[in-house]
Amino acid sequence: MNLIYFTAVILPWFLIAGLAIWLALAKDKIKTGRQIALALSAAIITWFIASLVKYNFPSPRPFEVLPNLEPLFVTGRGDAFPSGHAAFFGALALALFWQNRLAGLGFLLGAILISIARILAGVHWPVDIIAGFVLALVISSLVYWGGRRPACR
Repeated sequence: MNLIYFTAVILPWFLIAGLAIWLALAKDKIKTGRQIALALSAAIITWFIASLVKYNFPSPRPFEVLPNLEPLFVTGRGDAFPSGHAAFFGALALALFWQNRLAGLGFLLGAILISIARILAGVHWPVDIIAGFVLALVISSLVYWGGRRPACR
């Protein structure tokens, strides 16, 4: 199996499995569970917003525009911007980082590797990845800092 394919397609599943393993091995399962729940909430909201942008503002993928480019794998058409993978895994990593630096750095490294691999695979432009990470930063910040605010009474 090609390393780029593995990183772009399989590694995301390993990161998700890593969350379950982290929770299973955690000493304080309640605290870790809350950290993971908040991070997954940020990631899912970010992915949903990225999907709305993709749907409303079609953008061709590199293999649709560059005639000599053979993508490593074929994925959707006209829905390159922003990268859903960069948005989801970027938000997951950032929300984890603000709560647990070590876990966050590990997931951030994974998100960056996945994103670079998707460019190398010919399914995303660099701007798609950057936009996905910017969206991840904004949404995960709102979810994280909003979740820390005490409820008004």
